[in-house]
Amino acid sequence: VAVGAATRASPPRSASPSAAAKAPEEKVRVTSRTSDFDGKEGVILFEGDVVVRYSRDFTMCADRLYMFLSGTNEVSRVVAIGSVSITNESRVGTCAVATYRRRRDEIEMLWGGKDVPARLAEMDGGAHALTGTRIRFWLGSEQVEVENTKITSEGKGGMKLL
Repeated sequence: VAVGAATRASPPRSASPSAAAKAPEEKVRVTSRTSDFDGKEGVILFEGDVVVRYSRDFTMCADRLYMFLSGTNEVSRVVAIGSVSITNESRVGTCAVATYRRRRDEIEMLWGGKDVPARLAEMDGGAHALTGTRIRFWLGSEQVEVENTKITSEGKGGMKLL
């Protein structure tokens, strides 16, 4: 059941002001079993089988998700909690808690305890993966930061994440 949608327009970091005016809107589509909107605080809570699809081929799934809106009702931050997965066409990330910060165009994935490390792997079945207590990466960039890093690489081809 589709329970909410939001859009944002955001130029690339190096774009000029005139390019910003021409930047296409990025659509965000959210589905969940339930939702609750607090207009005064600018927060939407989505619960149960939450799926967030961004128009630039990026999907986030979680048990619960908080979407924080700016004063103009644009998405400023998203916090996903419980069984979090983040995918695009080439990589999958899993963790206990993830935060997307629109202004920085960054995703931060956090460790959830002994059995739930933050993990970023290729979509090749996970033969090449990074795990750690905290993984940060920037959308549209190949830059990744990992704390308490463990790198695994199985099979031919070596590590291809970075």
